[in-house]
Amino acid sequence: MRLLLTSLLLLAALATQAQITLTPARIFASGVNLRAEFMPAAALNDTARFSSVRFNVQGIVPVRGGAGIKLHNFNLKKIDIEFNQMFLAFNLGYRLPDFSFEKNTQPLYTVAAAITGIHASLRDKIWLYGIGLGGTETMDNLTFRKVKPYGMGGAVRVHVAGLRMQWFYGGAVLLEPGRITPIPIVGVNTRLNKNAQLTVAFPFLATYSQKIGKKTWAEAGLATGGFNAGYRLPEFSAATARLAYRQGKGSLSLNYSPVRPMQLSAEVGVAAFRSMKVMQAGEVLQKWSVGTSPFLALSCYVNFSRSLLDKRGFGAIL
Repeated sequence: MRLLLTSLLLLAALATQAQITLTPARIFASGVNLRAEFMPAAALNDTARFSSVRFNVQGIVPVRGGAGIKLHNFNLKKIDIEFNQMFLAFNLGYRLPDFSFEKNTQPLYTVAAAITGIHASLRDKIWLYGIGLGGTETMDNLTFRKVKPYGMGGAVRVHVAGLRMQWFYGGAVLLEPGRITPIPIVGVNTRLNKNAQLTVAFPFLATYSQKIGKKTWAEAGLATGGFNAGYRLPEFSAATARLAYRQGKGSLSLNYSPVRPMQLSAEVGVAAFRSMKVMQAGEVLQKWSVGTSPFLALSCYVNFSRSLLDKRGFGAIL
């Protein structure tokens, strides 16, 4: 579930450091991100082609949080300072996969939500955790009885290694229709200089950010992704099957913040190592290796509130 994975990984990367040179503080302030992505047609085989368009809205809503001081048996030598914060991240999406051999294109709709939190203390250090649930289906299947949800739960421990570096490790369990996958998580976040930062989180992403002006910065990244959705392809099955898509992508984005609450981004890149399967009852009906394709994405993030941690730069999970 990409929403929760991204939340955990970037929280880990940013939990003790000024953020990835993006706009200040998204994690602990409510906000919403609007994004559109366009990917032109690429070959499925000698004659068939596949393209996609995607729109989605993602948001963050703080749920609860607080800070305090603990005394163990009133012993000043065992004093502990704790901080806790939880927030709700949600994703509403529309995706239009287009197959050249399918006349009736079926849009896919995504509804997903994740509760993610951070616990930090002098004694227990920093823990990040989350659990999420969602579904991607055609409109006919987007009902309580028909939808086949996916979910994920995980936790990450963050270690501070000096003023400029943090490393983290943990794990997650991904639940997809018909499959459960354990996923190890390990990574490092380091500030290379005043204006540049590098984050590597295996096995999902790597980003390099460079500030190029007071309100402008660039970011280069590598990431994996995909979806598992209910879909109906009459050529292979009269009933609804599962459409599983995976990809890796490299991208370069230019980001601009005209005013403090708003961030505008333009992203270009290449999607490669793409694969797609049509499955039913655990059986693979068809499998393709999808051709490499460029893509373009535009997004706008708006921060609706402020928090005490804004100036510490937490956050860019959207």
